[in-house]
Formats: sequence, C-alpha cells, structure tokens
Amino acid sequence: MTLNSPIRIAITDDNENFRETLRDVLQYEQDIQVVGMWRHGQEALHGLETVRPDVLLLDINMPTMNGVEATKRLQERFPEVRIIILTMHDDEGYVLETLKLGASGYLVKDGSVSEIVRAIREVAAGRGIVHPSVTQTVIDQFHSHEQLDDSWQEVLTAREMDVLRELALGKSNDEVSETLGITVKTVKNHISNIFSKLEVTDRTQAVITAMKNHWLSP
Repeated sequence: MTLNSPIRIAITDDNENFRETLRDVLQYEQDIQVVGMWRHGQEALHGLETVRPDVLLLDINMPTMNGVEATKRLQERFPEVRIIILTMHDDEGYVLETLKLGASGYLVKDGSVSEIVRAIREVAAGRGIVHPSVTQTVIDQFHSHEQLDDSWQEVLTAREMDVLRELALGKSNDEVSETLGITVKTVKNHISNIFSKLEVTDRTQAVITAMKNHWLSP
C-alpha cells in the first residue's frame, strides 16, 4: 500500500450473503477497495497467489480449511498480508491461538460496520485491534499459557508497565490511581506515554501489543 492509495482488502467467509453485503457496504468507503472474495481458507491461499490485499478479513469457522489453519498457512506464505479474524461469540476459544499465529485483529461478526471499517484502517496502519467483547477472553487465555518476556524494559518505564498491567485488568483511571497510590493526572500522563511509545490509540490496542510481545504477567 502506497501513500494515498486505497486499502486493498479481501473477504474470506463461507456465507455468500455476508461476503456480498460486506463488499457492498465497504465500496462506499473511499479509502477501501475490495479486491477479492473467497469461500474458505483453501480458496484464499490460491487467490493470494494472484491478488495481494493489504488486509484479509477471515472467518474463523469455515469448511475445507478453517480460520485457524488458514491463518497459519497464510502467515507462512504471505506474511505481509494483515489478517483480521471474524468470529461469532461462541468461537472465542480460538482468539489467542490465531493471534499467536500472526493475526492482527479480532472482530465479532455482528458488530457494526463502523467497527469493521475502523479495524481495517487500524490494522492497515500496522496496529492490532480486538473487539472489546473478546478482550477479556484474550487476557484470560494469555495468562494461562504464555511465558513472560522482559523486553518491555527497552520501551517502557517500570511505572508505565505497572499502569499497563492495571489496564489489562480493565481498571478505570480512578481504580489505577487507587491501586498504585498515584494521582489520576499521573495515571493519565502514564497512559499517554504508553500510547505514544507503543504507537497505539487506545487501551485495547496497548494491551494487545503487550500480549503479543509477551510482556503481561498473570
């Protein structure tokens, strides 16, 4: 993707109505261009040989090749393509698995169009995004499986990391202030610094970035 060029996206979902409806809605976004639509992961693998989107919207639950296996194979062969997983609420057990395989985002399929558009833009810009309704699922799974990495010390101060851990627990600024014994203003300053250093724009993105870097503790 070059400067001022549209974000090229492809949609992989076995539901024809969903594919076509999403395509029809996205065509009204001037900075987004739908360049491919496929029914399952195997078709996506073949399609990407000739059509190379910037972002791939990928259903998690598909026949022939599901989103988990497709994410693994796509990241091996086309690592430059950023993947946003689309899921129903009862598929949340796959969240951490697909993120660990290289997916950049996770959205619920019954979310709003504006959420999907925002996610496409965020992921195309190199940031990760997870729908708020599944964020706690990601955190819980992460805490159960991951070994920690102390490379955060090269990016954040110890106090900023303390604040980030509290954000991962879903705490408000007031609650972080009370837990850490610092003022709300200081909490806000730390959060602003965290966002700047991690190049993110909200708490969810900050937490996801930390998880993908193996920084958060149980």
